[in-house]
Amino acid sequence: MAGTMGTFYVGVTGMQSHQYALNTTAHNITNAGRDTYSRQQVLLSDLAYVKLGTTYTGPNQSGLGTHIQDVRLVRDTFLDTAYREEFGREEFYQTKYDVIDELQNYFGEEFDDTNNSSFRKYMKNLWTAAEELQKESNSIVTRSSYIASAVSFVEQATQIYDHLTNFQMKLNSQIVDQVDRINELAQTIYDLNYQITMVEAAGIESANDYRDQRDAALDELGGLVSISYQENNTGQVDVYAEHRTLVSMDRVYEITTMQVSDSCEFLKPIWKDDQADLFNLRTVPNSDNGNDVGSLKGIIMSRGNWITNYTDIPIAPKMPAKPIRSAYATDEEYQDAMTNYQTDYQQYQKDYEVFSKERDAYNTYLEPYTVSNIVAQFDQLIHGVITRINDILCPNKELTVLDENGNETTIHVLDEEKAGYGMGANNRVQGTELFLRMNVPRYVEQEVTLADGSKQTYQVYNEEYADDFLTLYTLGNLEINDELIRNPSLLPLTNLQQEELQDVADQLIKVWEEDFATLGPDSLVTNNFMGYYKEFVADFANKGKTYNGIAESQNQAVQEINNQRQTVVGVSTDEELSNLIRFQQGYNASSRYFTVVSEMIEHLINKLG
Repeated sequence: MAGTMGTFYVGVTGMQSHQYALNTTAHNITNAGRDTYSRQQVLLSDLAYVKLGTTYTGPNQSGLGTHIQDVRLVRDTFLDTAYREEFGREEFYQTKYDVIDELQNYFGEEFDDTNNSSFRKYMKNLWTAAEELQKESNSIVTRSSYIASAVSFVEQATQIYDHLTNFQMKLNSQIVDQVDRINELAQTIYDLNYQITMVEAAGIESANDYRDQRDAALDELGGLVSISYQENNTGQVDVYAEHRTLVSMDRVYEITTMQVSDSCEFLKPIWKDDQADLFNLRTVPNSDNGNDVGSLKGIIMSRGNWITNYTDIPIAPKMPAKPIRSAYATDEEYQDAMTNYQTDYQQYQKDYEVFSKERDAYNTYLEPYTVSNIVAQFDQLIHGVITRINDILCPNKELTVLDENGNETTIHVLDEEKAGYGMGANNRVQGTELFLRMNVPRYVEQEVTLADGSKQTYQVYNEEYADDFLTLYTLGNLEINDELIRNPSLLPLTNLQQEELQDVADQLIKVWEEDFATLGPDSLVTNNFMGYYKEFVADFANKGKTYNGIAESQNQAVQEINNQRQTVVGVSTDEELSNLIRFQQGYNASSRYFTVVSEMIEHLINKLG
């Protein structure tokens, strides 16, 4: 009788299991439209068997029904890992492209037509004004026009510089926002780890909805920073960011920010517990190194790590020309020239060794940082235009003098033999520069001791020093000489006889045609001002196209992986409706079985009393 009554259990477990399967199927159908939902699959298994005896073919057993072995999330861990890595790489390059896309607005450039540029027009206007000045340099009209063009040129350059530096500060704020979001996601994952452990601790139920939330957090986190992770036997996930633990079983290791230096307000992400940098940027991020992942790194690689200027671009030393015997009248003169050449060449080798180290540092710590590199390259152009024009209006010469210790040294002073004067009897002033440093005058009147011991007063030039911003003719430290704006006659284009200095006016035109500089230390092409600007714009335009191309390619890869992922985790309503019918029929069959057994037992009881 006990065995007969036990057959009820077969029907009961069948109804219970299929009822649970029906609930799970309904849950899948209800959440079919959610991207972050993973399909849940019910696995049914034999409950147990009772051994009734043994036959010649084997044991005689009776089954006790079925049970839910597991309700598992249908996911592919390989596709999840691939998705998060490729998504992080897409976000890295998309961030870098978005930055360049923004920068084109500051220069007024359209990358599909590099011949249209609002800033180029200011350069052309200054050039055109110099052409008019060349025709009639003693005209107050042409002088005023030239000075006005210089004012517009500096104002526009300064405005672009302000936009660039303000944009860097905007990126600075985005770094703070993303660091905060990383910490929030890390805490979310930690909390979900705990909830999953609590639900699954008894081994009865799977915390699938919590796991979905955790996977969604991992997806978003993978777009912000390079991550890896592993699930332990308790169901918790340990998460690593940039090869260091971010989330462990017992805590969250938070990230914070700090200034890159005392003199720069730029922020960098660091680990809160030991102040170590989050990113190792001693190698340039690229696909070969596998470290070009995450929008946070993309922001840093776009912003840069210090306020740059033209002094940050190393300039290759010029190789001395080797003497040719036919250029010298005697062997003695030739040997003297060769001796000087060997000395100069040895110095060149030393200078080139220094340059090589500076170039390597530039290629690692400046060139890959989009905005910082653009600021430095743009500043190199502005510095070149301004200093060359100033040097024409106020030429310097090198002078050998004795220092305080009686040692010979060289300084630069105003070349009074070449420098022009202002126009008019009341304006006979030499050394009036057009472009000023805000707090440092071009010259200071000073008595010096010459090499022969005599003393003489000169207009001594205040040199530029890379480590002293105020001494530099650099963006952020420039203005037009207000005296020339008020009185254009002071422009030094006249001699003492009040005659036009045509050669000075000619140089103001010629300077636009002369070789100026290369765009960077690795470039082999030396351009004039206009050619430099054209190459400058084309360079970051090409970088923008490259970043956009990579981002689009990555987006396609992400979509393909996600599509594969959705075929695994996505809910097919047709399939779930089929399951609904299948489990419903299973429930009905179990229910019918229970009824049959019940009727059978009732019959036995009635017949047997």
